Amino acid sequence: MRIMSIAYLVTFSICTILTILIVYKDVNHPFATAIVGGYAIFLIASLFYFLFAILWKARKLPRPELKRRARQFILYFVIFFCLSFLINFGDPNFYKSISIAIGMSLGLSFFDLVFLPKNTEH
Repeated sequence: MRIMSIAYLVTFSICTILTILIVYKDVNHPFATAIVGGYAIFLIASLFYFLFAILWKARKLPRPELKRRARQFILYFVIFFCLSFLINFGDPNFYKSISIAIGMSLGLSFFDLVFLPKNTEH
């Protein structure tokens, strides 16, 4: 993995653990609020970066590989949507189910495009 990918994953892990601890312990301090707000901005920026990186690198993939990944994405989406819907069957929330399904499907189908070196993309 590239050094930036490792740095991102370490930062993400530390910030996630810190935010979970702050929320779990119900820390009421301005610094804690700034950390949680910064973490939310970090997550939104990461989302846009991943979407851009996936689209940028996916355009260079050969057609058969792109079709395979698209089928994989659709299959994962259907599986995760159904599971999320079944878990919340008594009180269905379609927005939540679709959000979970899209996030998990994108992550599983295109994760290697963002984090792995260029020689393993094809």
